[in-house]
Amino acid sequence: MNQELIQKLQYSYAGQNEACSLPLPLKDSLQLIPRFFANNENNKLCLVFSSKEFSSQWLTVPLTLNQIFQDYDSNRDEISESYKHFRAGEKLLLNNEAVVEWVGLKEIKKGTFTRKSALFRTKSTKGSACLEISIPFEKITKLQKTNKKVLSAQKKVLEALPKRTITPLEQLLDIETFGNQEYIKSRTCLVTKYKSFYDSNDNVLMNLSILGDYFPIGKIDENGIADTNSPLLLANNLSNLALYSLESRPAKIIIDGFSAIQERGTDFSDIDANNVPTILITDLSEIESFETIGNYGFDFFNFTKDNLQLNHLSNHSPFHSFERKLKQYISFNVVKEICHDAELETNTQKIHSIENDESNNDLTILKISLIQLTNLVSRIAHLPTTEEISFLNSKISNIEDLFLRCRMWLGDSHKLIEESISLLRALIERFTTQPSEKCARLKSLISSKQYDYIICYTGEEAKALEDSLPAHNQKPQVISIPEVNDKLLSSEPKKAILTGWAKSNNINRILSSFLFSELTVLFYQFENKYYNSLQRRNREYIDNIKATVNNNGIRSETDSSRRKSFDELYSSDEVIETISENSFDILDFELKLDNAQYSKYAAKGNLIDSIKAKRIDFENDSFIYASESHKLLVINDLIEGQKGNTRYYRKKVEALKAGDIIALINTDRDILAELVEKKTTHEDLTAVKQWTDLWKNLLKEYFALIGNDFKKLIEDLREHDCQKHEVTIRTWLQDENRIGPDDDSDLISIALLTNSDLLNDNISTVREAIRKMTGWRMKAADAIIKKIKSKIHEFADSSIVNNTIVLEDLGSLTVLRTTDISKNWESIDGRYTNRLLQKDIV
Repeated sequence: MNQELIQKLQYSYAGQNEACSLPLPLKDSLQLIPRFFANNENNKLCLVFSSKEFSSQWLTVPLTLNQIFQDYDSNRDEISESYKHFRAGEKLLLNNEAVVEWVGLKEIKKGTFTRKSALFRTKSTKGSACLEISIPFEKITKLQKTNKKVLSAQKKVLEALPKRTITPLEQLLDIETFGNQEYIKSRTCLVTKYKSFYDSNDNVLMNLSILGDYFPIGKIDENGIADTNSPLLLANNLSNLALYSLESRPAKIIIDGFSAIQERGTDFSDIDANNVPTILITDLSEIESFETIGNYGFDFFNFTKDNLQLNHLSNHSPFHSFERKLKQYISFNVVKEICHDAELETNTQKIHSIENDESNNDLTILKISLIQLTNLVSRIAHLPTTEEISFLNSKISNIEDLFLRCRMWLGDSHKLIEESISLLRALIERFTTQPSEKCARLKSLISSKQYDYIICYTGEEAKALEDSLPAHNQKPQVISIPEVNDKLLSSEPKKAILTGWAKSNNINRILSSFLFSELTVLFYQFENKYYNSLQRRNREYIDNIKATVNNNGIRSETDSSRRKSFDELYSSDEVIETISENSFDILDFELKLDNAQYSKYAAKGNLIDSIKAKRIDFENDSFIYASESHKLLVINDLIEGQKGNTRYYRKKVEALKAGDIIALINTDRDILAELVEKKTTHEDLTAVKQWTDLWKNLLKEYFALIGNDFKKLIEDLREHDCQKHEVTIRTWLQDENRIGPDDDSDLISIALLTNSDLLNDNISTVREAIRKMTGWRMKAADAIIKKIKSKIHEFADSSIVNNTIVLEDLGSLTVLRTTDISKNWESIDGRYTNRLLQKDIV
């Protein structure tokens, strides 16, 4: 890539004088990427950072600028080629105003380019011959033959030229286009969420201009159509890009995170078949997918400690968060504090030795309940209150009640379960009067060293621990796992203590967040066993991304194998483990627990009964399976005390993160439909519904006619030129709130498929009905949101999190904090999607 261009790029926040260049790892990436594709036949390169932040977006812009630079150099001659048919001495009309005489083409050396311009003769002045004038092609908007014989004076010729405005793109690349970008032939496609791209450039100037001043940013819609002829196109997912690639071949593709491929693997394979240079940007948060990335055929370059150079860190840099995390990765340290409790350890061993019998549901529930209660008790790092002890006793009583009801068919597990219940009761009783070793160890740690944070599993645990700590100026801030987010990032080193096992995904999320310079894990022996198992698995994942590319972009297995990997992050001071400990796999164990908890929600039978969804877990042991199109109301700003900031967000599950606070309306009525009925006359509503229902009824009738065979329905629609994604077509059938297809072409396809003259002859009428109903629904939705906002404002603070508020005429509003968002889409029974569910085993 053009080294001069990389050095010229300067970034700053609007209104600030301080500007900075790209971080050195990004500069290195911009050099590495073109070298790799120039020196290797493979078309896929994966760059692995410890934490990638917005690096995909930041790399895309310079790569696009460089492609524009190359396009200009390659294609500007097309203009001069088109002028070669003019003959010397021929009279021409320039820009519809001035008559000139064609002389020929002229080359002018300027900067790094040899530029060609058009050479003309103009009217002679008194006492001189005809004057020649050289005009850059960029100023020639129109040139045509004319019958006029009298040449124009040079003054008039100059007046016919458009007034010169140097655009930011021309200034940056040192080219002359007068804003004309027809020479741009190549398209760079970035697969990312639109919001992520705009967040990466929010309030950021590049060489004192906003990004939109350089070139427009295009979007590829769900039909694969770009909304503008831009050198940079954003695709929300790989399905949209795959459709776009059917008609146009991008020059290069940048993918923001492997999750985009994981969700649309088939689409990626279709795109990959075109052999387009593809760059995947990932980081350690996607560690579980590294083997799969390798299986897709990517080469790897890893920004490990030996490959990282950092600029001087500035708090005013747009890249501050990225660079700060990289710096903390370099110095990151994990400290183990192992506590001992013989009774707790004995109880854990007993529970793990209970047999696994998936056919015995009661046995499964008892085992999971005992594990979860043991984990809860083990996380207690303070002397529990009377209310907390009462809560724990109620949990053990519920387990004992189930045990007594089903003990006759528990087989050999009967004795182990009975002993575990007894041990847990004894532990809870002991903790009422005697602080646990974890409690004593935590007290010792915070009195001897300065810690910034104590991390608990849930908000309730964090509050209980916070209340137990004595008040003093140096007291650490106690937070829950969902509160571990980028708001904690600081320019100063921060130390944190984790009070207990928090599930593998949360442990890895903390490890890969690089929000802390040091993390102390306060574990009992069995928790340490879990941790060691996780680290063994992580090291296995790391082995799957051994670098195959050196700094020069050359593929060299031998050279790269000598380089350091990320495994130093997952090294531990584990003691020599027993054979049983070495064979224990915490990820497999937790997966089995999840399957027992959630398997009943998976779709079974015909695919039409399933909806693609991701599970969102909340702090209060509830969860929701959110579909792709479902949006949730996120109210973080309001709950976290920013009442002056009234910004609310309706986000899809892909845009959510752990810790987001969500407001869910609980009602069994179709509120939108009810409000529309109230605001619309019966006659108008009936007339509109007649047409909005027509297309869906026809489609459902046809679907029933072919035996509910969804695969055949897709094939038949494709034969009638409907190219919509399968997810969209399934939504047409399932979502009763779907008013109509977005395109008239889809209505025509349905009319032809169902042989309906009524629909085919009234496409415009149906479209108008869809437009009206959409408008009515939008007004109703605005009214509901407005009412919800006003209600929340009345008592909005952290106390309403995990609580329910009654809303007049709307049912109730439940405010929940997310603890985890599943990484994978699942096929879920449609009856369980987009509704709040409660865990059966808690």
